[in-house]
Amino acid sequence: MSTTGLYAWLSQDPPILWHSAEGDGDVGYYLPDEPLYRLVMNLWCADANEIEQYYRRWKQARPQHQLLHLINDPRVCDELKPRGVPAIFVNQNCFIDERIYTIQPEIPKSFDAVYNARMTPFKRHSLLQKVPTTLLIGGLMAPDDSQDYFDQVRAALPHATFTHDPPTLYLNSWEVARKLNACRVGMCLSETEGAMFAAVEYLLCGLPVVSTPSQGGRDVWFDPDFTRIVDPEPQAIAAAVQELIDLQLDPAEIRAATLARMSEHRQRFTVAVQQIYRGAGVGRDFAREFYESFQNRCGNWRPNSDVAKWREKP
Repeated sequence: MSTTGLYAWLSQDPPILWHSAEGDGDVGYYLPDEPLYRLVMNLWCADANEIEQYYRRWKQARPQHQLLHLINDPRVCDELKPRGVPAIFVNQNCFIDERIYTIQPEIPKSFDAVYNARMTPFKRHSLLQKVPTTLLIGGLMAPDDSQDYFDQVRAALPHATFTHDPPTLYLNSWEVARKLNACRVGMCLSETEGAMFAAVEYLLCGLPVVSTPSQGGRDVWFDPDFTRIVDPEPQAIAAAVQELIDLQLDPAEIRAATLARMSEHRQRFTVAVQQIYRGAGVGRDFAREFYESFQNRCGNWRPNSDVAKWREKP
């Protein structure tokens, strides 16, 4: 039951844990019965029924815990409120570090499109068949990534450039940001997943985005001035890529609009935690603490069974 999840202790007093929801291997199994606050985020698409079931299950299993769900999709958030499920509209992508993902004009543009995606079928790489020059970032990083699928993508996209050769090569976030800056348009091609961190990483680097219709919450960040949502057909995707290239959009405007959206989500987040502080009689300023210790994606991937070992670290 010890899967890997994303989590961080935001405060020791009062004890506040920020974590992803991981189904049968959830971090909640490893938490004590003592009173604590849990801010729960779904990294995969989840509807209101699924989130409500999660909330009821954990309130029964850990009645001394107070749960607050951070919701990627505002429509899901609206459905939860009348059901008595504590929830706020805070999209996971607001936790991306804008100091890492920046516009780097000194890097020449070498590729029409970039797709930062795991090698797994739901990412639908083959939709890039008609895009002339594509950089593919991603290899075999997760347990369900597939070498067979990687080989299929290589065969389907012989014109593409692959960063992960060998497939298990690791790129850190700073290296990914540099790769993104060598490209003109970011791609989001899955039909269903979570809010897709890569979507906002593209935007922070000043790249316009082409997406297929999707569920999971990434569309929250899309603006018709610099994004296109098109049918999942190679020709439509290639045409949208070329359209955005021809517009010669200002990367600084794309980044500024994205930062403004991030600020709104972070404000809702910090206000919610400050309310926890106030209710616990703690006089600290969470917003200041949050930005002083901020890290990319707000936490690290670790085995859920290790959660208690990290209690001392904010």
